[in-house]
Amino acid sequence: MLLGELIWRRGYGYGYELRDQLLEFSEALGYSDTAVYSALKALDREGFVRVVERDGPIGKSKSKQAQSRVYYEVTDRGEVRFRDWMGSIPKKKPLREQLHMQLMAARADDIPHLIEALADFEQQCRDELRHLIEHPLGNRSARGRTPGAVLVGDALIAHMQAMMEWAQRSRRALVAQVEHPTGVSGRRRP
Repeated sequence: MLLGELIWRRGYGYGYELRDQLLEFSEALGYSDTAVYSALKALDREGFVRVVERDGPIGKSKSKQAQSRVYYEVTDRGEVRFRDWMGSIPKKKPLREQLHMQLMAARADDIPHLIEALADFEQQCRDELRHLIEHPLGNRSARGRTPGAVLVGDALIAHMQAMMEWAQRSRRALVAQVEHPTGVSGRRRP
């Protein structure tokens, strides 16, 4: 995605600007805002981008903490890699939510904690869903709301709705298990 953003900018840009440009996408997809810098370093190591210019320290401070602005350019190899990536068929990654792992490892005495965790997870989904609806993906983009941003936004909304509904069903099932551990209403285990 970062290569694509650089190519759109005519193959040239610097980290801070790219980070700001991709911030809404990284937030929506669960990446930290510093992931751009890690990705640029990895792309540089792989030969997909190269450093073409360095400014002096940003700001008026001459301290060691002042960072110089580093400009990156997409290489021919990076252009080819981006085109190959765009033409590839994506593979579905397994869902690895921490809560799923906790549920799989849980024992009966963990159920009260899991009920609470599911309620919290549901609220997180509800909050993220509200944010996605109120702030559609691509609105802050210099390119405007691209069809891709609209489609990814729709996918994220559908995913959040499904996860919220799953959390509700799972929480209800665990509450029912606590209230009726034998599976029969009104009957308790000896």
